[in-house]
Amino acid sequence: MQKKLIALAVAGLVSAPVFAQSNVTVYGIADVYYGFGKYDDNKFNGIESGGIAGSRLGFKGSEDLGNGLKALFTLEYSIDLDKNEGVGTTGLRSRQQFVGLQGGFGFIGAGRQYAPGYFYVAKYDTSAIVPLSPYHKFVGANGSNIQAGSASRVNNSINYISPDFGGLTVNAIYGFNEVNQDNNRTAGDLAQIGAQYNNGPVSVGLIYSQVKQDAAAIPAGYAIAGSDETKKEWFLGASYDFKVVKVTGMYNTVKDATVDGDDNNVWALGAIVPVSAAGSVRLSYASADNDTDDTDADGWTVYYFHSLSKRTTLYTGYARISNDDATRHSLLASTAGQGTDENASSFVVGVNHTF
Repeated sequence: MQKKLIALAVAGLVSAPVFAQSNVTVYGIADVYYGFGKYDDNKFNGIESGGIAGSRLGFKGSEDLGNGLKALFTLEYSIDLDKNEGVGTTGLRSRQQFVGLQGGFGFIGAGRQYAPGYFYVAKYDTSAIVPLSPYHKFVGANGSNIQAGSASRVNNSINYISPDFGGLTVNAIYGFNEVNQDNNRTAGDLAQIGAQYNNGPVSVGLIYSQVKQDAAAIPAGYAIAGSDETKKEWFLGASYDFKVVKVTGMYNTVKDATVDGDDNNVWALGAIVPVSAAGSVRLSYASADNDTDDTDADGWTVYYFHSLSKRTTLYTGYARISNDDATRHSLLASTAGQGTDENASSFVVGVNHTF
């Protein structure tokens, strides 16, 4: 009996370091705001979830496999805090879910993952509050996959992120459409590659993205409706931190496959001005310059962020969009039943807490 107890004790000591090398973290964001929005005579007034960032609950973990190699996983699900809905019951449901390996070669993962555009745009868009970002609205209307929204989450994907080479990193992702097709196996597949350079106050990001389209076999949100042409787009973003002010700029161009040779372009400028140890003013201006007549628009935002702690931020601000004769971009307000060539405006005040 005594020998059995000793053997169990030794086995426990041997296995303890193995278990110690594994860990799982529960994390999330709780973000709620009051918003008032107006488009022509259509008004919105209420509580919404997800201003600075979408509310979510996630689980991530890693296991040390030895020799600098780690196994990683992430399971992250959307939550609407203002409604009687649970984890993953919203339209977005899974934000990301993948498993991968990380080592001296960088990271490689498989599953539903963020494309480079998600991180790059979030870094350079000073309007920050996605529901009230004119830039986000404009590139979304152009069918861009380079954005900080649902279109940058890629199903059935393989993702590679390189190590940091003196401030330069490369991120590439390929998503399979996975639809049986007679003669066009890659129809609906998305490929995106980005390179970002960060060195002190300087940051520059460049992305190329394409979707091989087939009007009969494309995933929702990926394609330009009714087109068999490949959708191609570029993104360039940059920022410089002068300490007293941080300035940013972005440019996105999407080839309009429905009109041969035409492009839809969106650009934006922004600034973050620290006004205290805890507060900052964020300014942005965005413009949509499209080839189709009377479909241009421009918008601007002014926000104030105040950090109550490292994890809790209060925010408030105002946004406005001016539409051309044939456009109807809105912010919080729905445009259902409304005409074109109207201004949209919105005001929000909210709180964001991370854990």
